[in-house]
Amino acid sequence: MASESLAAVQAKLASQAAATSHLRRIEGLRALCASTPHCLGLALVGSFAQGCADRISDLDLAAFVADDREGEFMAQAEAILGGSEVLHVYGQHRPGQVSFRKYVYLDFSSCEFHAFSRRAAFRLRRPYIAVWDPTEFLATLVVDEAPPRHETFEPYPHGDAGLIWELVDCIKWLHRGRTDLAKRYLAKLGRKIGPDSAQ
Repeated sequence: MASESLAAVQAKLASQAAATSHLRRIEGLRALCASTPHCLGLALVGSFAQGCADRISDLDLAAFVADDREGEFMAQAEAILGGSEVLHVYGQHRPGQVSFRKYVYLDFSSCEFHAFSRRAAFRLRRPYIAVWDPTEFLATLVVDEAPPRHETFEPYPHGDAGLIWELVDCIKWLHRGRTDLAKRYLAKLGRKIGPDSAQ
């Protein structure tokens, strides 16, 4: 699957009521990929790729770069994804594997961005949108497995740093009427944190 045009990607987002700020982020990231020789591809995954997103859905993006360039690329992406619009951000860097950031913005949009080293174990699952894929590298990463589901998310994977993100997820589920999902997740989160965590 070759890169889709910027207009086509933005049209797919707009048809699902994506925040205008997401359209700007896609444009900026695509331009970054095009100007960065060590970027091999950029895929949009998650609900927007599945065609079932809404105004408050995450922008889930996975970039793939030459070995050991993931931290450098994440720093470049930060210039596009960060800034004064950010309410909260956290992330991690695992050298030689992946750098990621999770952003919550003041307009209640959010973005999860991963920059993977080429040798990382991450694999793509259909459906995805090829935001940048000039050599059709993304197709080499595809596995025939179902994408992850909210019901299978494990709570507290990044400790206190990820709590705001997790609670925002629960707010989104409640807004969509998925009350049982939110309550089950919050119950699991409470057990994970434990009664003595504030001691």
